[in-house]
Amino acid sequence: MRPHGRAEISSRNPRAVAICDRCGFLWNLDNLAWQWDWQQGPRLKNLRILVCPDCYDTPQESGRTVILPPDPIAVQNARPENYVNADNPLSPLGYNVRNLFEPYPPLNLGGNIGTMNLNGGVNAAFDGNPYKRAPVSAGLSVSLSSFQNWVGKNWNADPSGITLTTPSTVPNQTHSVASFSIYAPSDAPFLTAGPTGFHLDGSVDSLNWSTIYSSTTAGTVGEVITAVTTSAAPFQFHRIAIQGDGFSAASIAQAVFNVSDAAPNDI
Repeated sequence: MRPHGRAEISSRNPRAVAICDRCGFLWNLDNLAWQWDWQQGPRLKNLRILVCPDCYDTPQESGRTVILPPDPIAVQNARPENYVNADNPLSPLGYNVRNLFEPYPPLNLGGNIGTMNLNGGVNAAFDGNPYKRAPVSAGLSVSLSSFQNWVGKNWNADPSGITLTTPSTVPNQTHSVASFSIYAPSDAPFLTAGPTGFHLDGSVDSLNWSTIYSSTTAGTVGEVITAVTTSAAPFQFHRIAIQGDGFSAASIAQAVFNVSDAAPNDI
């Protein structure tokens, strides 16, 4: 009689023998089982090999197709957090905690104003982070014509942008900008069409603007422009205006005004 390996041989209860397709040992046929596995699909597939108990592999879940559940039903009247305001150093409630420790009026931080209110919004140009992409910068997907694409400061406003109702003994806050810096987004120029003009303007009413400084951008990605001004005239409003063309996107990652006034307005 041949060696019967791992098969059981009985003359009274004969059972068929077979070879395991994986290890090659002799077994009783009824001890062998079909090998199944996930084959990059939602169902198990029979590999069409008969294997012994020692060789049988549990189907590997990594080959199973992941079926994502449907998206949850949207809620009505959602109230997502305003991350632009939350990430600013100023309170999203419009209150600056520095007011607790400094004399009135506060440190002349002013309110953020401007027409470039898409993407990250106007506040994104004054959040202290000059290195960010266009989608989180102050911008417009389609620029306005001429120099109507701008961000700026109202020095006589609290950080929430609301004009202060100050006592009559407190004069309007005005400043002279001695120098300034503007930063293009890290992935785009100020105007996507290329080089363009820009202004530093001042105003007493935010309607009529006087040009303090003007020049042209290089039109490069991540461009940084720093300039010193020669005007000592104080204004309540200052702005950086980018010349648009009516179809290209415009954006500013950061605008920095360096103020040099006589006391008590030194900052």
